[in-house]
Amino acid sequence: MIDVITVVSPDFVESLKKIIKDSEKDDLKHENYKECKDHAEEMSWHVYGTKPERLLKRTRPREDPAITQYRLESYEPITQSICKKALSIVHKIFDPNLYSIRFDESAQAKELEKYTLEDYPHFNTVVNYLANFIMKKMIADPNAIILVQPYAFDIMGAERPKPIATCYHSRDVFMRGINYVCLFDKCEPLERGWKRWFFTYADKVGVYRFYVEMSADGRDFIFTTTESYIHNFGELPVWSLTGDYSDTKLGCYQSYFFAAVPFWNEAINDHSDVTGAYRMHMWPQKWEVADECEYVERGEGSNYPCQGGYVFDGNTKHKCPSCGGSGYKTAKSPYESHLVNRDKFMTGEGGSANIQPPFGYVTVPVEATKMLEDKADRNLKKGLEALSMDVVNEIGLNQSGKAKEMDRTELNDFLKRISSVMYDIHLTNIYYFFTKYMFGVSDPEKVEKIQPEISKPTQFDVYSSTELTEQFAKSKEAKLNPSYLAVKQVEIQNKEFSTNPQLLARLNLEISLDPLAEVSTDEISMMLANGTIEKCTAIIHDNIRL
Repeated sequence: MIDVITVVSPDFVESLKKIIKDSEKDDLKHENYKECKDHAEEMSWHVYGTKPERLLKRTRPREDPAITQYRLESYEPITQSICKKALSIVHKIFDPNLYSIRFDESAQAKELEKYTLEDYPHFNTVVNYLANFIMKKMIADPNAIILVQPYAFDIMGAERPKPIATCYHSRDVFMRGINYVCLFDKCEPLERGWKRWFFTYADKVGVYRFYVEMSADGRDFIFTTTESYIHNFGELPVWSLTGDYSDTKLGCYQSYFFAAVPFWNEAINDHSDVTGAYRMHMWPQKWEVADECEYVERGEGSNYPCQGGYVFDGNTKHKCPSCGGSGYKTAKSPYESHLVNRDKFMTGEGGSANIQPPFGYVTVPVEATKMLEDKADRNLKKGLEALSMDVVNEIGLNQSGKAKEMDRTELNDFLKRISSVMYDIHLTNIYYFFTKYMFGVSDPEKVEKIQPEISKPTQFDVYSSTELTEQFAKSKEAKLNPSYLAVKQVEIQNKEFSTNPQLLARLNLEISLDPLAEVSTDEISMMLANGTIEKCTAIIHDNIRL
C-alpha cells in the first residue's frame, strides 16, 4: 500500500489542514465550491423535496412572526411532484427500444458485457445505474462528479478488478485540480474532542483512501492511509455530471431544469403565503370593547389599584397581574365568557337593550388569497412550459397542429441534449475506464476493440396513442408510401399494446409477413391486372389475418 502523503504536494497538505480546521469556510475549498453547493441546494428543493428555508424566510410585509414560524413548520414540497413528472418524461431516453449496446465477439468484450449488463453491483446493469440514480442526480446537482474506482481495493493474485462508478455530491468535492481531486467521505468524533475526517484522493496514477485526525484545538494533525490502488492510467478517471454551462461563473454548470426554477420558487413562496393566509382566516384579528382594569392589590397598610396596567406600592412598580399591563379588563381566551355590565345594554328609553356586541373579529378579504392560490398553480405549470414539457402535460389544449408540432420538436431536442450527455459522456466514459481497470490495457486501439459500440436514441416516444393514430390517418389520407404507413402502424401498436407482449408480437408479425401491408385494394387490383404481382401474393395479403 502506498502512503498518500508520498504522492501529494506539501501545499496540498497545508490546504487540506486549513479546510479541516475551518470546515464551514467555503472559500478555503476549490474556486467554484460555494456556487456549486448553492446551486445544488436550490435544485434539491424541487428534485428531492428538501425544505427551502432560505426561500421561506424571506421577509413578508407586515407579517406576524407567529405566521412566519407556522409557514416554516407546515411546509410541504409542492414542487416535487411536478418535477417528478418532468423526470419521468426525461426517463424516456432509457427506453430499451431506442438505444443499443453492441459488443465484439472477443472473450474480453464478452466478459465486460456480462459484468456491466448482468452482474454490476447493486444495480445489475450500468444502464440502470444511469437511469435510476445518475439522471436524477445530474438534474439536482450538475456539478457533482463521477469517480471510477475499484469496488474492492484488496485484490489478490490474478483476480480481475471490478470497477464501479461512484457519484460524489458537489458539497463533498473539497479540492479539485487538473491532475487530482480530493473528496470528503465522512467525519467521526473521537475522544478528548478529536475528530477523524475520511477522504478519497484520486490522481492520474491511483486512487487512495485516507483519514486525518485533528485535535480539539486544531493544532495537531495525523494522516493515515487506509487503502490505495495504482492504476497508472496517465489520466484522471473523473468527470462532472454536467448540465448547461453557467453564464455567470466560468467552470460551473447549471441544471437542465434550471429554467423552471424561478417559477417553482415563486410557486413555493405563493403557496406558503396562501397557507399563512388560510390560518389568518381561521383565527382572524379580534377586537374588543374593554373597560379599565379594576384590580386592587391588598397591602399591609394600604390598597394599591391598577393604574394604566401597573401597580405602584409606594416604592416599586410592577405589571398588573390581572390585565398584564394593558390597563383593560379582557378575556384571555376565545373560550372564556365575557361578563358585561347590564347597564351597558340598557341604553334606550324605557330600558331598551343595545344589541351591539362588545367584541368581534376583523373581516379579512378573501379575493387576494384566491388570486395568490391561482398564481401558485399557474407557476407550477409555467415551470413545465419552460422545459417544453407542458405539451405532454396538457395534450392538445388550445393548440393548433402547427403549434403542437413545434412544441414536440422543442421537447425532442431537449431530450436529445440530455441523451447525448448520458450516452456520449457518462456511458462512454464508464466503459472506457472499466475496460482499462479490468484488462489493464492502455493502447487506444485495444481499448476501442473491447469497448462496445453505443447507439444513442435520437427520437423519443413523446406522442400519445391518440396523436399517433391521428398522424397515421392523415398519412394514409395523403397516400404516403405503404412502407412508411406500415412502420407508423407498428409504432401505434407498440404504444397501445406494450403491456400485452403476446398480442403485440402477433400484430407486428402479421405486418412483417404481409407482402402488401398498407397497400390499398385499388392498387392491388391494378398490380394484378398489370401482372406486377402474382395472385398468391394477393391471397396471402387477404388471408394473413384469418
